[in-house]
Amino acid sequence: MADRHDANLLMLEDRRRRVLVVEDNPVNQALAVAILAKLGYVAEVAGNGREAVEAVAHAAYGAVLMDCQLPVMDGYQATAEIRRREGTGRHTPIIAMTAAALPGDRERCLAAGMDDYIAKPVLVSDVAAGLSRWLHGEATVPWASASVDSAESARDVLDPDRLAELRLLDSAGDGSEFLCVLVDCFLTTASADLASLRAAAQRGDTTAMTDLAHRLKGAAATLGSPGMVNLCQELEGLASTGGLAPARELLCCLEQEFARVTKALDGAVPRR
Repeated sequence: MADRHDANLLMLEDRRRRVLVVEDNPVNQALAVAILAKLGYVAEVAGNGREAVEAVAHAAYGAVLMDCQLPVMDGYQATAEIRRREGTGRHTPIIAMTAAALPGDRERCLAAGMDDYIAKPVLVSDVAAGLSRWLHGEATVPWASASVDSAESARDVLDPDRLAELRLLDSAGDGSEFLCVLVDCFLTTASADLASLRAAAQRGDTTAMTDLAHRLKGAAATLGSPGMVNLCQELEGLASTGGLAPARELLCCLEQEFARVTKALDGAVPRR
């Protein structure tokens, strides 16, 4: 009996340590996985809401970190389907991760069946606190403060405190390797998203512009670029209401800001 009890405890402990990250943005995927590793969790990734539903149906997770705006099936729909399938016999904690900052967003997440809410850009302390609330204090790794030695010219474009926190995620200990990988991923995906935005603007596809602006906003927030975040937020709003002409003008400003961010990152995060 004792052996069976010990085995059950080990199985429960293993399940609690596994966290499903539901995120379609590669930059935010990499960040979430690094944060969870730092906190002692094992992360698995789903790229859309449908994948998340199937993952939870076939495996046990301690918690799910769920982005709200996802392809195929959004986070609200995925959560509702997970809850429908679980019924009353099971309840996997689902914590929303969203770049939205509109009144009522938290309430909408909770109404969909989510248990908690983390606003992007995701902070280590927020993830630790959220998981601790739902996994009985599992996230206990202390998160020390750090100073950042970034180029002075980058301070107008990048948030040095955000870069400092990202440096703390480096398993190598010198704060450079993970941040370099994250920056390279951001520059690649942001360039592609801007090209797609330009193409969508040329063909007058405001729906695609809305989705791309939201996606780029989340990545920019992760790297600590308030200028890009604000421009993406405004572009998202214009495109969603059909304001194509002003959205096209704003896209030029966004491309110029991305050039400034690229230059600032080159100075703040030297790469090989």
